[in-house]
Amino acid sequence: MDLLPVENAEQDGGKSGDAIVVEFPFESEARQAVMIIDGGRTYTSDQLIDHVREHCRTSVVDLMICTHPDADHLNGLTRVVEELRVRELMIHLPFNHHEDISEFSNLEALLGLIKTAIAQGTDITEPFTGLTRFAGQLEILGPSLEYYQELLFEQLGADNHIIASAEVMFKRAKSKLKEILSHVPLETLDNLGQTSARNNSSVITLLRADQKRMLFTGDAGITALEHAAQRYEATVGPFSSMPISMFQVPHHGSRRNLGPAILDRILGPKESPYAKYTAVISSAKVDEDHPSPKIVNALLRRGCSVIATEGNTISYGDGWKSRTGWTPIQSLQYSAEDDDD
Repeated sequence: MDLLPVENAEQDGGKSGDAIVVEFPFESEARQAVMIIDGGRTYTSDQLIDHVREHCRTSVVDLMICTHPDADHLNGLTRVVEELRVRELMIHLPFNHHEDISEFSNLEALLGLIKTAIAQGTDITEPFTGLTRFAGQLEILGPSLEYYQELLFEQLGADNHIIASAEVMFKRAKSKLKEILSHVPLETLDNLGQTSARNNSSVITLLRADQKRMLFTGDAGITALEHAAQRYEATVGPFSSMPISMFQVPHHGSRRNLGPAILDRILGPKESPYAKYTAVISSAKVDEDHPSPKIVNALLRRGCSVIATEGNTISYGDGWKSRTGWTPIQSLQYSAEDDDD
């Protein structure tokens, strides 16, 4: 699995984005499968195309997943569909679930991607809970159809003031705290984080290969992750006995998307014997807000190795594959948190 850097200070102010290429053993067909999860922004396209051709040595992508239609996840995918042979695109189609989507953000890019995929003969599927591919190696853990429709109505309604009010309550409820963290700092992350309905509609994907389990989360928040965790426990088993080996940290490491309770559920509590995993973050080096030190510290506290793109392409293999000439990346370390983090 490779995470490509998505950052251009001149074009997007240095905001973060997601562009992930996954090459994994498709066991029932005894071959390597190629999957793309999100494509970053428009300027990421060429880098993504070249990466698949050079490192996966193919121009065929078995599956492309657009987790949600934000520009930093969707916009880089259109040229990929034009230049590579994409067999299937998983993407939510809001016009199938709401009569009026004229106010849907990034609608032109969404419709452009769908139109291009149709023209190229790519199969289009909506990813909802329970959908599987690659003989069951890949499973969509969320969102469910019902939850997606609920979130879509929130997006096309007046949900912004709800989020804003929650943020005000969060700030009022939190006492001011400013300290330089020790080697094992106190837990300052809480369970009050809220993200938008749009982010919560992100596709959450489980990939299994070589008895390893990898969890991809897009920009999903706490509620969406709780639904996905429930599905995981029902179909795979308890995280304590069937742990994941790789966790894609949602929303570039934003503090609004995770809390201690969901981290304890998915990754194990602090100093848990089964919290032996890698957490990967797509975050621009010039993006000062991501990843949040609160999130990095909380992940480290649970025994993980935390790696972030920060201007680099990073590769996570977990024994599946190694590349000549690539050097090890250093895990992020504990860092100071301030009042506004």
